[in-house]
Amino acid sequence: MASQFSEDGKYFAHLSTDGKLKIWDTLSNTFEQEFTPDFHLTSPCTCLHFIQNDSVKYKGGSPKKKKRRDSESVVSPKIVLGTTSGVLLLYSITNAGLENSFNSDTNQAINCLSTVDHNIIYSGLEQNVVIWNLEKQKVINKWKVGNEKVTAILAIPESSQLLTASRNIKLWDLEVKEVLRTFTGHKSEVMFLYYVNPYSRDGSYFMSGSKGDRTLSCWSLNTNVSEKNAVANFLMEDIVLNVSINVEDDGTTQMAATVRSGVVHFYRHTLNGKSGKPIKPKTTIQVVSDTGQSEEEVVNPIRIVGAFHRDSETLCIGHGTDVLLTFENIVPNTSRKLHCLIRQDPQKLKSQKNLQSTKTITPVVNDSVQYLTPETSVISSTKRKNDGTLEVPMEKRLENLSLGKAEGGKVPKADNVAQLLIQGLHSKDKKILRTVLYQKNEEVVRNTVKRLPVTAFVPLLQELASYIQGKTLSSQMGSMWMKYILQMHAGILMSNPQLPDLLSATLGSIQSRLGLLTPLNRLKGRLDLLIPQVSSSFQQDSTENEQALLVYNDRDTSDSEDEELQVDAQSESGSEWEEESNPELITENNIGSDVEENGDGKEEEDDGGEEEEDSGEEENDDEPMSS
Repeated sequence: MASQFSEDGKYFAHLSTDGKLKIWDTLSNTFEQEFTPDFHLTSPCTCLHFIQNDSVKYKGGSPKKKKRRDSESVVSPKIVLGTTSGVLLLYSITNAGLENSFNSDTNQAINCLSTVDHNIIYSGLEQNVVIWNLEKQKVINKWKVGNEKVTAILAIPESSQLLTASRNIKLWDLEVKEVLRTFTGHKSEVMFLYYVNPYSRDGSYFMSGSKGDRTLSCWSLNTNVSEKNAVANFLMEDIVLNVSINVEDDGTTQMAATVRSGVVHFYRHTLNGKSGKPIKPKTTIQVVSDTGQSEEEVVNPIRIVGAFHRDSETLCIGHGTDVLLTFENIVPNTSRKLHCLIRQDPQKLKSQKNLQSTKTITPVVNDSVQYLTPETSVISSTKRKNDGTLEVPMEKRLENLSLGKAEGGKVPKADNVAQLLIQGLHSKDKKILRTVLYQKNEEVVRNTVKRLPVTAFVPLLQELASYIQGKTLSSQMGSMWMKYILQMHAGILMSNPQLPDLLSATLGSIQSRLGLLTPLNRLKGRLDLLIPQVSSSFQQDSTENEQALLVYNDRDTSDSEDEELQVDAQSESGSEWEEESNPELITENNIGSDVEENGDGKEEEDDGGEEEEDSGEEENDDEPMSS
């Protein structure tokens, strides 16, 4: 069911379309709690059921009087939630949070829930019935009931019988898992099963309603009766959403059925055998709001979402929207066919409250206004204008102005991403984790690790293990985070018994990479020797093939140098020719040097050399004359 009252009628719970659980206190008419389960979009809640757990609460007496402490039974309501992933959630209203969760390991949607003793929960998972034990926190039984999906289930109190419904309704014996009876008559899937508390054991009944029928059918649970059809049918104007049943002492059954159109049909009937005609409602309760417009649109209907019997005379109804619900107690008037309640529209009421809270009141200022300074409460001096009005002096006006700057707090520093990391670990969002863990600033990483709570260590180590086993960048980032975690929280990690399992994958990756370190160093050394040689040879080849970017020739200098070279060449050739033309002089000198002794020979050679030089000079002097 998407909405339900608690057994005592104090709380009303509703599952919204976005998967959120909302709880109202019907006695104080206030919105109490709102709960959003994890993964409420991927595996939303499908049904809910109230259970009552009895606990003992001790009241302490006055220590002076030394009275004995009395114990009183206090009911702590809880809500069982079924999800589409086969997980059963236990929500505590007292603790305002999720108390426990149970997994069926089937990954099948839980369609309906029912209970009797508040420890055993009966649920329908596709074509199966699963029995849960909340105390032992496990599934104790499971069996298949047919080929159709179980859409409704009802555990019969004070018996070992169970009702399951799809299109047909089956009565099961829980001890032997056998079908005792089959009830047929609905055209579509049955969505509701309600047990009618009998005034005698022979008169036990149950109500059923389907999503395609506009009737509620009443069936007898007496095994001695062979009747397979419904003993009574209650007419409706629309599909039933919520039913409240109350049996009086004289056996009269009162029923308030809330339909999809937003009205409540109130029935009063005594179940005693088969009824020949369909039963019509005694009265119909409707809530409207007065618009104050034209006669054609005098009222606007306000939808009723649920009804509950406080007692045999009082009926509690909740009307409004899923966001704004109002609960009130009324006494149905069965003397009229239509019981219309005129109430204020909750949307307009909310807008008026917001308008009152944001409305500003402008004070009335007249000639008798007197201004006070902030330091003293003495009336400031004023002066009168020519027209008779009073004027506040300028110095007093300046005193009233707060010209000093307000001392603000320190500017927040974005030197850590601890909150973002906790959010990513909780939601397992890969994008958030990648943004945080790829942080290259070591100061930010150090501050983030310092501010992490203890509960975040285990999921963070598991995430870092996958990063370290990755490629270069992810391994580098994961190693840096792992280093600071081990440095700052080594004591806490050593006390964790799961530490070997958490670090086993990381240590294995480190060992495998250390085994490759020596071959990599050898390869690096060889490459360091080879690459400079290849680069130097390439540079030499490139310099040899290079040509000058600019060549400059000085024409005058080159011509003079060529002339000097030609003159020198001619003088050298002329001297050689003259030496060859005097062979006799050369031979005489050579013969004289051979005959004479060494000492005299040296002097003669010197003299001969001088003579040769003189003769050479004379010849040189005679050459131009002969020419």
